Amino acid sequence: MIHENDKVKTLVDKDGFPAGTVGVVVSLYSSGPACEVELWDEDNYPIDVVTYLLSEVELVD
Repeated sequence: MIHENDKVKTLVDKDGFPAGTVGVVVSLYSSGPACEVELWDEDNYPIDVVTYLLSEVELVD
């Protein structure tokens, strides 16, 4: 189960970001299985916020 503040990795290409991009969940939608993810660059700096279905992200240890 994914929660807010979980570190995740994307599983799909979306909005110009490749699969495998790492970020943190900043919001979960109550109306459906989706979340907003703050994406990070390779230096762990935030670069954008993108909406993903929960099936399009996985938890990172």
